[in-house]
Amino acid sequence: MKWKNFIRILPFSLFLMVMIYSCSGPDKRAPVQETIMDQPDTVLFWTVDDYNKIKTRVFQDTIRITDPKLVVNGINSVYPGVRLRLLNVSNDTVYAVIDSAYTLTERMGSFGAAEYLSTVVINLTTIENINFVSLEFIPGSHAMPGVYSKENYSNYTEKK
Repeated sequence: MKWKNFIRILPFSLFLMVMIYSCSGPDKRAPVQETIMDQPDTVLFWTVDDYNKIKTRVFQDTIRITDPKLVVNGINSVYPGVRLRLLNVSNDTVYAVIDSAYTLTERMGSFGAAEYLSTVVINLTTIENINFVSLEFIPGSHAMPGVYSKENYSNYTEKK
């Protein structure tokens, strides 16, 4: 008789344990889609279509942005899986590092990596007097560290 009661209660007990376990962990909120407008410390001048060599303006600089950190924040909001970190600015060069570049070098493919790099360089070199971006990261199959020039992307046409 005791086994019969145990078997009757077992499904309910399992259900109850699963519910308690799933509700007792850290807060698991759905990811929030951030937009650049929600973040006043974030600027992105262009979206880039690397395949067609087209850049589309998403921010018209009317206040003269001079801080590359704002642009780095904008890039990081578009590519949250690849965290770009500003090191410093010297003369006409922005120095930045990607601490964990595995997503960039191995998971995005050649096209994704090229589009990321063009997005970084085009946006950072839009800042007045910035002509080069020096990127440090561990090289991989689809991207290499180095100094990228504004001139490398001068053939990109602006989509109106």
